[in-house]
Amino acid sequence: MMVLLGVMSFMPSLLFAQNNDDSELLSRVFSYQRNFGHHIEGFQSNVYLKYSFFTDKRNWGLFLIPHMYSIAEGERAFVGESYCRMVFRDFNDYDIKRQVSVGNIAHYGKALPTLMELLTPSLYNECLYDRYILSPFHEANGRYYRYQCMLIGNGTALIKFSPKLKNTQLVSGEAYVNYETGHISTVVLNGEYDMIDFKITMEQGETGVRSLMPKKCEVQARFDFLGNHIRSNFNVQFDCPTTLPDSLDAERDMALMDSLRPMPLEESERNVYDLYCRPQEPDTVKKPEEPRKYNFWKDFMWDEVGDRLFTTQRAENKKASFNISPLLNPQYISYSRRRGISYKIKMGMQYNFSEHRYLTLKPQIGYNFKFKQFYYTAPLRMNYNPKRQGYAEIVFANGNRISNSSVQEYIQQRDDADYSGQDLDLFTDNIVEIKNNVEAFDWLMLTTSLTWHYRKAANRETMKKLGLPEAYTSFAPNLKVTLTPWRNGPLIMLDYERGIKGVWGSNIGYERWETDAVWKVPMRSLSLLNLRVGGGLYTNKSSNYFVDFENFREDNVPGGWDDDWSGDFQLLNSQWYNMSHYYVRANVSFESPLLFATWLPLVGRFIESERIYVGSVTLNHTRPYFEVGYGLTNRYFSGGLFCSFLNTKFQEFGAKITLELFRRW
Repeated sequence: MMVLLGVMSFMPSLLFAQNNDDSELLSRVFSYQRNFGHHIEGFQSNVYLKYSFFTDKRNWGLFLIPHMYSIAEGERAFVGESYCRMVFRDFNDYDIKRQVSVGNIAHYGKALPTLMELLTPSLYNECLYDRYILSPFHEANGRYYRYQCMLIGNGTALIKFSPKLKNTQLVSGEAYVNYETGHISTVVLNGEYDMIDFKITMEQGETGVRSLMPKKCEVQARFDFLGNHIRSNFNVQFDCPTTLPDSLDAERDMALMDSLRPMPLEESERNVYDLYCRPQEPDTVKKPEEPRKYNFWKDFMWDEVGDRLFTTQRAENKKASFNISPLLNPQYISYSRRRGISYKIKMGMQYNFSEHRYLTLKPQIGYNFKFKQFYYTAPLRMNYNPKRQGYAEIVFANGNRISNSSVQEYIQQRDDADYSGQDLDLFTDNIVEIKNNVEAFDWLMLTTSLTWHYRKAANRETMKKLGLPEAYTSFAPNLKVTLTPWRNGPLIMLDYERGIKGVWGSNIGYERWETDAVWKVPMRSLSLLNLRVGGGLYTNKSSNYFVDFENFREDNVPGGWDDDWSGDFQLLNSQWYNMSHYYVRANVSFESPLLFATWLPLVGRFIESERIYVGSVTLNHTRPYFEVGYGLTNRYFSGGLFCSFLNTKFQEFGAKITLELFRRW
């Protein structure tokens, strides 16, 4: 029965049209961008934005939400305006320069920044927003919607649309359309976006590229989380007549904003401005009050420390910029059975020498609770030719715990004591890497590097008793060639590394060859097929060596659905491939919204995307290894269940969870 319902649900929606005229109207809407539109890149506009927030209920949970700290205490009503210059590369890819900004949010901070994305939906594209919400006005998504069309006169038709299946990737609403061309003049969209219920009322431009862009847009939104209830309203108007000088940059000038504002303020907005933003008339100025005493808990712990715990910190000027992620951020927590719980913090620094030459430092710091180990990576990069991805970089890092196969073999041969469970074969890895990268041609990338590893035994005392080295050092030049011979084809990587003894104390010699091909094949309606094949082997090995294949190295503190969920093995024990002299691998995953879990009652409507995984690897000293899995992501977390097999014999079962909460914020 469920299968029959699924087949009926995803039949082409044009079959549900009342007559051929309705079908023809929908076809004109679906093909409007192709027939009448123009490329949007380079489109510029003067933009006025007005926003307001009204807090009905709030509690301590509001401090945990990114960008909400600034409205988590104090006033319950916030109003702000901006006058900007926007240059578009695509509907969801643009540069914005705020030239005038006013408002009563502390430090002119951001709140509910995801609402900004809702102001520029691309109606005729497959997704209204960047890989999110399937547009009802694209032919590929017609099978997910029901349409009702009616001619209302003056060459205008009304199209009402609703999803066949309730899901956060779909919207409902209505649109007024030019019957002859399929151009949408006004539209109302109702839906959900990352825990925000919204209603968008939008008026489109009339001709050319402007007919693909909003002319006016209003977003009414409500955010409810952990007992916090916040109402917000965003209004934006494009193509404002006044062009300000480029020298103006985020001016805090209320009088100037009064002269630029193209729409009147609501009474509630004027009241907020009169209370908090506008200077009072001299005869209404109150007598100065006694200065408030300094309160350590309120002024320091709550305002200063609290702000840094829960809010991304940024600072910038014309030459330099700095940012650090919140110290307490749930989206940087991940869990897997094999690696346990991990947490990380990201930072970013940039110094601009010129437009095409700048220095960046983007360290990441994390902690793995299962291994009780801090991880870090600190790449210092000089970008000298961004157009050709030309950069020189030095990286300081500590890597995964890794096994030394020669130590394992030595311990297995001894019969004087039981050394099991003492982690004698495990070593920590400290890394220094110097590299240069350049795109020689559009289809050829060359990366050369020098890598130094210092691997120290996890159990140094027992290694001393056994008369084994406590540390191993390697030095190796490396050449990596990345090929993209086809515009929409696979990315092919060839990697060669040669370990040289005697340089920087190196006592390991080896030769490593690897090849890898990755192909992400986009399909209709946000579906994606991920393909990965590759292989590698070691030659010219010394007696003491670490097998450290580049394409099996893990991100110690991953975060997010796309970080390491596709093309990797979730349950494969690292000792297996660290003991192998070669490997041959293949991974396939298929990702799609509205697949299986969306049919579940109550919770199915919140499932944003699902994945099916299949992977296999062949190693020496073992039979073929297989791994299959299923994963899903929603607004709260990404989760996956995995099973592994040796040949056809069941090996183990595992799970992985990564928090996705507020990842788009």
